[in-house]
Amino acid sequence: MDPASNRSRPPSGGRASQRAYRSPRSPRWPSSHRPPFEPVDLRTSGRLSRPSGSTFRHGGDVAPLETPSDAPATPASVPPATLRTGLAGAPPAAALAVSANDPCSAALRRYAPGDVLGGRYRLTELLGEGSMGAVWKARNLSLSLDVALKLIRRDCAVPEAASRLIREAQATARVSHRAAVRIFDLCFTEEGEPFAVMELLQGRSLAQALAESGAMSPISAVQLLLPVIGALGAAHGAGVVHRDVKPANIVLVREGRRTVPKLIDFGIAFTEVRAAGDERRETLVGSPAYMAPEQVRGGQESDARADVWSACVVLYELVSSRRPFGGPSSISIVHDVLRLAPPRPEALELHPRLWEIIERGLAKDPDGRFTTMAALGRALAQWAIAAGVAHDVTGASLVDYWLS
Repeated sequence: MDPASNRSRPPSGGRASQRAYRSPRSPRWPSSHRPPFEPVDLRTSGRLSRPSGSTFRHGGDVAPLETPSDAPATPASVPPATLRTGLAGAPPAAALAVSANDPCSAALRRYAPGDVLGGRYRLTELLGEGSMGAVWKARNLSLSLDVALKLIRRDCAVPEAASRLIREAQATARVSHRAAVRIFDLCFTEEGEPFAVMELLQGRSLAQALAESGAMSPISAVQLLLPVIGALGAAHGAGVVHRDVKPANIVLVREGRRTVPKLIDFGIAFTEVRAAGDERRETLVGSPAYMAPEQVRGGQESDARADVWSACVVLYELVSSRRPFGGPSSISIVHDVLRLAPPRPEALELHPRLWEIIERGLAKDPDGRFTTMAALGRALAQWAIAAGVAHDVTGASLVDYWLS
């Protein structure tokens, strides 16, 4: 989004060749369209993207696709007419040729501004979309309130898209914390597709802030990250492991004179309830540069210590403006995550205790890390207090929140 004009460019749609037909009366997919294995993509895994340079104004699900290197992603765009009238990737003329009376064609038409979902949510602006889902700004007609809707793209050919969105909504709803995005409802369209109604966030991502402003001082970085660590602790207390903590999934929202970091995108979160009833092998999803070694290896469910690892990767990046594990490709990043120890950033040469905390959080063996987010938060709070800091970025007392 161009900050000056406050208007976003619509991103590109998915491939028309990956489209499967279904009846609008039923959200279920024919068994013949289900792949024999779970799709795996180290870099995207169905995560949402937004137009390059845009400002975050959403309910917690628009994030740039991770790239193997530090170079920013450059998503393509499509003409607005295609978004309004067409099938993804099809010329507008071909889209207009689709009969409005054909139920299969109706199921494939893209959502458009003015559409009303669930009888009370009018779509007003597309904020971002990826291979499976899209996030829209919408107006609650009953309450005259702007919200964010996360819904499934109508041309999405992934059979698990609906169940994934439902799991994400359920996981997000279990987390109650000031620094976590709020979900208001889980609804269904007239065609039976689920969509999540979420808090509309107005701000920019931490990834965008890093790209624009560079590294932070160690004290500022700890003050900013402590509320997010608190939100992760609340999630773990509710039985939810985020598994995709990264700067792109932290939105900086202004509330009065304060900045409140908001943790978003529980799209690949692991829950204890799901673990008890789902014995399938864990799919390798996430962003390799922020994934813990046990996530990279796969084959086992990640616990809270995976989020401890990711939070420490983010803290490392905040103070140094680079990731501890980098490389020209996902394969090289995975190699570094599994084999190499991260170098101490120059910014931490004068802060040996803070480096000890980060280094422990990045232990290859989960047993060598902080066992809980509360333990990590206490260690960081004690370091900040010793450095003369009394509050985090939201104004919360470090003593009251972490040491009482």
